Amino acid sequence: MDRYIGKQIITATIFGVVMLCILLVLGNLFKELRPLMVESNASLLTIGSFILSVIPFSLIYTIPWGFLVAVLLVFGRLSAENELVSMRMAGVGLMRISMPVFIIGTLLSVLCLWLNISMAPKAKDTIKFVLYEAVKENPNALLDPGVVQTKFKNQKIFVESREGNLLQGLHMYELNGQNDTGFPSRSIYAREAKLKIIQKNKQLRLHLTDAYIETRNVEGERELIFVGEQEPLLFDFSAERKKSRKPSTMTNQQIRKMLVNEPELEDEKKFRLANEIHRRYAFSMACLALSLVGVPLGINARRRETSTGLAISIVVALGYFLLFAVAEQFQDKSGNTALLLYWLPNFTCLILGIVLFFKARRK
Repeated sequence: MDRYIGKQIITATIFGVVMLCILLVLGNLFKELRPLMVESNASLLTIGSFILSVIPFSLIYTIPWGFLVAVLLVFGRLSAENELVSMRMAGVGLMRISMPVFIIGTLLSVLCLWLNISMAPKAKDTIKFVLYEAVKENPNALLDPGVVQTKFKNQKIFVESREGNLLQGLHMYELNGQNDTGFPSRSIYAREAKLKIIQKNKQLRLHLTDAYIETRNVEGERELIFVGEQEPLLFDFSAERKKSRKPSTMTNQQIRKMLVNEPELEDEKKFRLANEIHRRYAFSMACLALSLVGVPLGINARRRETSTGLAISIVVALGYFLLFAVAEQFQDKSGNTALLLYWLPNFTCLILGIVLFFKARRK
């Protein structure tokens, strides 16, 4: 009986995780790949590395959801074909029948814990800085003619033509993030610009010739400046790489090390770092928590159609993930509000699962 149920759960989980990865990740994947392929002309090796980095980050969401779908579908079918009735008539209790589900859910929770505290942060960090790896491989591609470059923060760059390292007709627009109108706060047009690439430091220098610079003064009036030659403009990718990292891109070990070695951190950042650790532990329990409600919900569905199990899984999973989204709004606040909200979905599933199990056993 354990092998019979366990095999179906594992097979359905693998199928569900694969399908959810394709459905939920594919659109975002192509969105992120467009700048690499069009603007950076990244190699196939870089693109393949980027795809592999997306998978661990997506698995922390698709594994719990795929496991929930599997539990609902398998137990819905067992209930619809009266196999559960036969097992219970043979003297096997509902908790004993569900034991393979709880064991698999525990193992998947351990897997999700490893992904959350180690693999997913590393993958997210790799995704964030994949641009700099593309720069290292092919820095010339950043300023290809006829392509609007949008990878630079709050800047857009367009080159009319190019001969080697000599750029003809360089347009640069500096955008203000707080400007709702979308108009650039400063624009530069240079007749020529000489590009110098420093591979060792991952730097790009531009020496502008016959440059027109348009800015706005304090009153908001336009000011036009003509410069025969301007000091080289520096794009320092290594400096961007060294900036402070977000908690979501750091492993638990790195977060704890930062909290110990940097006591001068701001209170908000300390709260965010500490709560990030609790979030990962709580979110890793998703498989086990969802299995508690998945078994009785699958039995109560009593339908063979896969659409029913999928619809129930969407409602339950969205409710579970929504509570975590609400908790993240309090991640940088003092007190235990974020901590309580992070563990609330698991306790809710536990209480709801006990109630539903009690009702299912009496039927």
